[in-house]
Amino acid sequence: MVQYSHFRELARLITVSDICSPFIASFNAAQLVADVFVEWAVDLCGERRLDPMDQIALVEGTEGVEGWLGYDMLLTEKRLYECMGQIRPNSILSADTSLIDAVAAFSESSHPFFFILKGNQFVGWLAYAHMHKPPLRLCLFAMLINLERMLLDAVSIFPRESVELLSPGRISKAREIYALRKYGYNEQGEEFDSKLLECMTIADKFGVARKLTSLKEAVPCLGNSELCGYVERLRNEIAHPGLEERSSALLTRERLWHFIEWAETFESELQEFLKQPRRL
Repeated sequence: MVQYSHFRELARLITVSDICSPFIASFNAAQLVADVFVEWAVDLCGERRLDPMDQIALVEGTEGVEGWLGYDMLLTEKRLYECMGQIRPNSILSADTSLIDAVAAFSESSHPFFFILKGNQFVGWLAYAHMHKPPLRLCLFAMLINLERMLLDAVSIFPRESVELLSPGRISKAREIYALRKYGYNEQGEEFDSKLLECMTIADKFGVARKLTSLKEAVPCLGNSELCGYVERLRNEIAHPGLEERSSALLTRERLWHFIEWAETFESELQEFLKQPRRL
């Protein structure tokens, strides 16, 4: 059972209303598609330099909202009620739905997007692409750097053994960082093992942790080499973002929730290990 998750605690503070997109407009169901086509592309999107294909509109009748439209659904010589899609109950999320629940909802559904309902009004729509915005990235980053810190705390329980598990090349790199940080040296002019471990990369921390028998036995999640590598890659991509397509490559809908569940379990296992009495 997960004892405490940095991701979950932060993600509960953010709601879908913070990251969803507003509807481009609300149109009358009786309007002609030809009229809406021009208004949508030119008046609503042209001046604001929006992509018409990346927008959603509501369709209203005499009794309120009757359906929704995407730009590609507009068919010539028809009226909007003939083109619109229906809003299904299972495609609606409350505006106060937390980010963590939104991630779970996408993992459990094939809907391309959800309609966001606040009170009795639809206030926007949420596609999976919205999950690439800074709020989710910041929540994930908090979890990932905490995992890195806990890994360091775990390998530091065995400072000499951990240092000896580093390859000569990795020790050399750590020593370079040690000198740059101007850490002190012992009476023999050698680096302090615990401080040298602080100069390891996240890849080094994982490599050492997976070689420490007692740690690997106590933390089964270390046995998943694919997801351990995912931590490093995702942490680096969020810390050093590039183009959106590149930065979002790891946050796929098919694997994100599974990764979060694994990372939370990993965090819990490390918590348990670090709480154990240390044997000298």
